[in-house]
Amino acid sequence: MLSKLRRRFTLDTMVLTLIVLIGSTALLIVASYTYSRNNANDTMLGLLNEVNSGTVLQNEGDEEMPLRLNWEKIDQKDDVAVILLSEKGELLDFETSDRSFGETIEEDLEAISRYVDSAEKDSGVVPARQVRFMKQPLKGVGTKAALMDRTSETEAIYFQFRVYIGLAFIILILILILCDYLARRAILPVDEAIRTQQQFIADASHELKTPLTVILANLDIIASNKDLTVREAERWLDNTKSETKRMSKLVNEMLFLARSDAAMDMHYNFRLIDFGEAIDEVVLTTEALAFERNITLESDIAPDALVVGDFERLKQVVMILVENATKYVDEGGRIDVKLTAVSRRNCLLTVTNTGEPIPPDKSAHIFDRFYRVDESRVREKGGYGLGLSIAQKIVEKHNGEIGLDYSNENGTRFSVRLPHAQNLKAPDLTVLPEPEAETE
Repeated sequence: MLSKLRRRFTLDTMVLTLIVLIGSTALLIVASYTYSRNNANDTMLGLLNEVNSGTVLQNEGDEEMPLRLNWEKIDQKDDVAVILLSEKGELLDFETSDRSFGETIEEDLEAISRYVDSAEKDSGVVPARQVRFMKQPLKGVGTKAALMDRTSETEAIYFQFRVYIGLAFIILILILILCDYLARRAILPVDEAIRTQQQFIADASHELKTPLTVILANLDIIASNKDLTVREAERWLDNTKSETKRMSKLVNEMLFLARSDAAMDMHYNFRLIDFGEAIDEVVLTTEALAFERNITLESDIAPDALVVGDFERLKQVVMILVENATKYVDEGGRIDVKLTAVSRRNCLLTVTNTGEPIPPDKSAHIFDRFYRVDESRVREKGGYGLGLSIAQKIVEKHNGEIGLDYSNENGTRFSVRLPHAQNLKAPDLTVLPEPEAETE
């Protein structure tokens, strides 16, 4: 599909380019022809203006041409000739300073004269002959006409035509190569998105398959033991309920990511909040779990860490980071949650835990969907590897940054940086009022 899309993009671009090149070439050729024609007309007009009654002499002794031009008083031009025609269209005289041009048209002079005399327009081209003409009436004589050789003009136009066609062909080849390169580059994000989507679907199918298999197995056990009471079947019912909850959580997380990718309305309630309050609530709910596992949970929350954001969404980000730290901290280890306001420009949250570090080759994929550092401990730790992806989407929605600062023998630290409310980089979003308390 992508190959077909790339070829279609290249083909459409080439067709458009070809149309532009043909139009440009035609325009240049027409412009060159118009320029040459205007120059020729200006030359012939200048010559005809010098032909008047004073430059026409009687030619005694020549009955066929009783009149002649006083060629010495005329500013002669190369490739140009002048003819005099009587009122009846008879050729009275013919003069040119270009011997080659004169010999060329001498044999066809009578035919040329008849065409010029009968032509409705005062200027034009004699058909089938490389001759351009311009005529004007001459009082007391008939008609004066200038003839100009078009050989050099047509050769120049043909040369320009070949040059333009050659350049157009070269440009077309270069654009073809460029279009193919740009098409490949333009499709890369699409290709990446499709592969990510396919991987997402495959991973989601795999993750959904496990709880569904467990649920069906439990139901089969209950169905095959119809004499069991509810209390006796409680083990399988509880297992089914547990797997149903896990599957429901997975579906909700996938739905969140899908809606975020589609830039759909996620119902963010942006308002002025104290980020520290959200962190305090998360730490408070985690203290009991930390105490049970003999984990030291310390927090250092700076006051007045004001941000423009959704309180519940940011609380979800903190919960994801603290839950991850709780899952992977070593027994009897330590978790530090710290919030600082950096020069009133940013609010920086760091969550640090001791324990086994994340390998460098895996840290680059830590925010990938369904990615887990230790697959062998998935069932033990729980989760589907979507938490950090969700946290990243929420932070990006708040114009913030989230990342893994380091993971070594000193511990693992994640950080979240959000614009302070006084910072102009805060999200430019409509601030919604706080939701009213529900009445029972």
